[in-house]
Amino acid sequence: MYLKRLEIQGFKTFANKTVLEFQPDTDGKRGLTAVVGPNGSGKSNVADAIRWVMGEQSMKLLRGKKSEDVIFSGTEKKARSGFAEVTMYMENDDKPDLDLSEIVITRRLYRDGQSEYEVNRQAARLTDVTLLLAQCGIGQRTYSVIGQGMVDEVLSSSPTERKVFFDEAAGLRPFQLKRQASVNKLEASHDNLRQTEALLREISPRLTSLERQVKRLEQREALEAELKDLETRYYGGTWRDLRDALSKADKNHKDASSAAAKHAEESVKLEAELTAMEKAVPQSEGFGALREAMDRLNEEKSRLRERQMRLETKREVAKVRAEKPWAPLPLTKIIEAIDDVQKRHAELLKAVEQEKPDIEKVKKMVADLHGRTADLVSKLERPAPEPEQAPEIDPEIVKEMADIASSMSELNKKAFEAQQAMDQWNKQEEKKRAHLFDVQRELSRLRQEQHTAERRVSEAAVELARVETRRDAFLQDAYAHVGQEPDALERLAEKSGAEAQPEAHLPRIAKLRAQLEWIGGIDPETLKEYGETKKRYDELNVQVQDLTQAIASLETIVKELDQTIAERSKLAFRNLDREFGLYFKKLFVGGEAKILEVFPEPEFNEQGELVKDVDPNAGPTGIEIQATPPGKRLKSIALLSGGERALTSIALICAIMATNPSPFVVLDEVDAALDESNSAKFAEIVSSLSDRTQFIIVTHNRATMGRAHILYGVTMGSDGVSQLLSVKLQDILKNG
Repeated sequence: MYLKRLEIQGFKTFANKTVLEFQPDTDGKRGLTAVVGPNGSGKSNVADAIRWVMGEQSMKLLRGKKSEDVIFSGTEKKARSGFAEVTMYMENDDKPDLDLSEIVITRRLYRDGQSEYEVNRQAARLTDVTLLLAQCGIGQRTYSVIGQGMVDEVLSSSPTERKVFFDEAAGLRPFQLKRQASVNKLEASHDNLRQTEALLREISPRLTSLERQVKRLEQREALEAELKDLETRYYGGTWRDLRDALSKADKNHKDASSAAAKHAEESVKLEAELTAMEKAVPQSEGFGALREAMDRLNEEKSRLRERQMRLETKREVAKVRAEKPWAPLPLTKIIEAIDDVQKRHAELLKAVEQEKPDIEKVKKMVADLHGRTADLVSKLERPAPEPEQAPEIDPEIVKEMADIASSMSELNKKAFEAQQAMDQWNKQEEKKRAHLFDVQRELSRLRQEQHTAERRVSEAAVELARVETRRDAFLQDAYAHVGQEPDALERLAEKSGAEAQPEAHLPRIAKLRAQLEWIGGIDPETLKEYGETKKRYDELNVQVQDLTQAIASLETIVKELDQTIAERSKLAFRNLDREFGLYFKKLFVGGEAKILEVFPEPEFNEQGELVKDVDPNAGPTGIEIQATPPGKRLKSIALLSGGERALTSIALICAIMATNPSPFVVLDEVDAALDESNSAKFAEIVSSLSDRTQFIIVTHNRATMGRAHILYGVTMGSDGVSQLLSVKLQDILKNG
């Protein structure tokens, strides 16, 4: 595997498309290509382009502040570029596990921030590029591309950061990436397992519910058979009982109606007879004449009494006038008293003139009138003794009162005779009324019996209506459950046999119907849903098993990778320690250098209590470097001079390349701090390593240039654009 070609366009100062060809040396070595040029010509941009196309994201390492700084920004004579693009071609000649004879990686960035990666002209992700480079043994952040200032950074970095550098240099990066991918898959599998188990827990209650519903659906057949048998017995027996009850109620109603009609007919006959009797006995004409005579006599008696009362009043007034003028009462009181007496006389006359006067009442009225009159007389009397001679009364009044008394006596005689005639007539009429009363009593008895019969008809009608209502309600219920065929109930009645109490089956029928309704209330899609849910549940169970197996397999893979990484790390560490010591002695002509693994230590708090113990299976967490130049007793690299630090860094880099050679290494002015003698040593070491590793070196050192077989010169014109000039030194030597 080696870098075959590099195309740069729009990247930093390379505004125009620039192509760098890297061919192996003719003597079988990977080759050493030197990129030279004056300061500011843009030769280090070649190293930056290689680092950038390999996926570098740190703008600090690319000597910029923001991503668009890598795009040619333009000059006064050259317009700026709209994008930056770098394509790297690698030839695969020693890695048969990669099924690619040529690997082409392209990175493209536009000014709007859109970034693109391509692998062999196909769109790819940064992760794909990183993994592919790791499989090729190339690291984008370690020794594959070592830029300005990075030589000393290896020594000044922390043990942990240094370990990352050594791990990639030891070829552990592919295994670490695989391990990280396996860990990510393991975490994803755990997440999927938790989600799947959560889905199982969520589906399980629903599946249990569906199973119960399916079981109830399976029980439906037996419940329907039992319900049909009970309905036959209930509806058949009840219809038979209702049919008999309806027939009996109808018969009772007809019998009661017949009896009521018979009594009504007899009552009509008696009413006709009674009507005929009333018409046959008209009011007697004699009774009318007697009544008229009696009325005339009473009227005459009333007139006479009225005249008598007036005369008596006059007589009393005359007596009063005949007496002395002094009176015990005021005149107004006397007049009121006399008026009251007149009113009492008028009421008495009305009571006497009635057809049948109430004798007792008349007596009471007479007594009351007599008392009032006597009281009035007593009040009108003088307190002095009675006069010796009675007062004189008008003879006309006396004569008229005598005539009235005579006429009254005659009228009383006539009234007595009329009353006797009426009594005789009443006795004759009493006999006729007695027969009439007998007919009325018989009619009343018949009417009473008719009413009783009608009540019985009403009761029979109510019973008949009640039975019919029961029948209608029963038929409505029966039609809803056993059908509306006319003969359906008759067939059920025949099948039911002599069912004693059919209504006793109603509780069980209601329960069965409720169960069937409950079952029937289940969605018909329940079976389909149950099948789908069961299938989903089984699939999730299978997924849980697969995930469990996958987790176990991934855990095994992680353990195997950990073991492989640990074994390779130990082997690489021993080789690296040995090579580092050799190259250090070679560069320093003596001295001693080694690398040490740093293991985690237990953590204690201020009280000396153990806070965090160390895992006995944990590997090293960092790398420590010790370097002692010849003639010195220094241990810490922090005490080395600048030149010593540069030589130590170069010795470390050379040891890494000797231990785990990379397909290619880009060195950007790493020899700038070396003197001429050390530069020659560095050039010699690099040349010796070029048989296994391809070197692209940006340098000013003549010794390094002399070891190169291809020399690229970078210049910059007045337009601020870097241009390239290539020279094959072997061709020059052959032609020279």
